[in-house]
Amino acid sequence: MAFYSAYRLKRVGLDGVIDVLFNPQDHDIPVGVSIEKLRSLPDDFYDLQVTEARHTPIGELKPNPRVLLDIIRSVGSQPDRCAYVGDSIYKDVAMARDARIFDIHAKYGESQRLPEYDLLRSVSHWTQHDVERERAIVQQGADFKPTAILNESFSEIFAHCDFVSFSDAEQNTVLSRKDELNLAVDAWKKTVDVQQHFNDLEMRVRNFAITVVGALIASMSFTYQLGLTSEIWGIVFPAGTVLVAAAICAWAGFYFMDRYWYHVLLKGAVNHAAEIERLYGDDVPSIKLGSTVSEVSRGVELFGFKVNSTRRLQIFYYGGFAILVCVLVALFFAKAEKKGIQTQRIELQSPLAVEILPPSKNTP
Repeated sequence: MAFYSAYRLKRVGLDGVIDVLFNPQDHDIPVGVSIEKLRSLPDDFYDLQVTEARHTPIGELKPNPRVLLDIIRSVGSQPDRCAYVGDSIYKDVAMARDARIFDIHAKYGESQRLPEYDLLRSVSHWTQHDVERERAIVQQGADFKPTAILNESFSEIFAHCDFVSFSDAEQNTVLSRKDELNLAVDAWKKTVDVQQHFNDLEMRVRNFAITVVGALIASMSFTYQLGLTSEIWGIVFPAGTVLVAAAICAWAGFYFMDRYWYHVLLKGAVNHAAEIERLYGDDVPSIKLGSTVSEVSRGVELFGFKVNSTRRLQIFYYGGFAILVCVLVALFFAKAEKKGIQTQRIELQSPLAVEILPPSKNTP
């Protein structure tokens, strides 16, 4: 592939126009055959004169976002300053999106669906596994549209991109792969800490909700035992009704705080950790904790139905709502047994004895 790529680049006059050319290495030459014997022209005819030729890792095939990011990093650029052009939506465009790079579909060069492409597969150097892999990728389809499309020629790219050079100072700011992995691991650790923080806050909210509502229900039971009632606009109802209504309002407040505040923040932290693990999980396999926990959480079953963390939260609060409503209804129809206050009278069992002593002789 190296020879063919360099040959095409020279034939179309792009040697020197393109700074760096990445391509797979050539196949091994059979034993007993040398390149010098195969070439009949000077080396200048075969080799690039200005454009630098580099090779992609052996055995790596598209789509592979990690290789694409490594290429960008090796030339000293950054993903947000690059665009990726390819003729396959399913391999090129999808790979660019996974790498967070501006994707451009070269529709004018798309040939994977043509009948002639099967002939190319049959005479290519690909193994049968590679052929089936290519066919599966094409047939699986895509549920998105390319960010930009080149319909007729490559020159249409100027309508979508502005080409500028970047200085050596900018190249020096690009982190090495090792430094990037270290920063990614640190960011992942902090994200996990944030997850634990919000998870702890959710558990505290639920514990506090149970405590507050339990106290209100206990107060309601006290008013019920005493048979206390309230009257508003001529309507008489148990006094404990107000306490149950307050418990329902408090439970609803805790639900909205938990579901639409802390739980949303927790899910955001989980998604961020999952994104870090997706980008760097192949290089640092030990950081896949978030993905593993999320997968296990989604697989929890209750009565044969899968319930994720959001559904379990709703079951907890909806169950509490149902209990409070039942208590409220029961309070309206229940009648407390009125008990009079019993008083006891305590009498002295023995009379008070008083002894009168005669006056003493010494008394004046």
